[in-house]
Amino acid sequence: MCGIWALFGSDDCLSVQCLSAMKIAHRGPDAFRFENVNGYTNCCFGFHRLAVVDPLFGMQPIRVRKYPYLWLCYNGEIYNHRKMQQHFGFEYQTNVDGEIILHLYNKGGIEQTVSMLDGVFAFILLDTANKKVFLGRDTYGVRPLFKTMTEDGFLAVCSEAKGLVTLKHSSTPFLKVEPFLPGHYEVLDLKPN
Repeated sequence: MCGIWALFGSDDCLSVQCLSAMKIAHRGPDAFRFENVNGYTNCCFGFHRLAVVDPLFGMQPIRVRKYPYLWLCYNGEIYNHRKMQQHFGFEYQTNVDGEIILHLYNKGGIEQTVSMLDGVFAFILLDTANKKVFLGRDTYGVRPLFKTMTEDGFLAVCSEAKGLVTLKHSSTPFLKVEPFLPGHYEVLDLKPN
């Protein structure tokens, strides 16, 4: 199942904000991790892991040596990842099916990536080189994804709405949490602090 959570551009204490990620701890009982994004103040990923594949290198956010500017947090299963890996000759660093998202994105961008994925998934992909955040969800909507964002660039994303409802941001007294629609992807600009 796994639980993904990410925060970009928070203006509140990050250690306090991260407590909201603990509300989805039931989604991943095997491991838990927070990781700050280098070079960006108050941006981080949270991940609750249900370890199904690659117990050693399957922790998220996934980052590979070849693309140090890409960060990926995802929940789901990509059915055609081996087929795509062989077709393009991608060299995997892990045994995680979601690693294909990093390779496909680097090869052809986000539109090509989502069009080639066969599976059930929700993902948050950060490209620090281009200062972009990409959100995507499978066409069937099997894996949930929720987001909240403000006009001044604050973005929070989570597998469940309850991981977002207690977040704080100075520009608005109430953050509106919305489901991310199935079969869509979205591109957002990341603002370095």
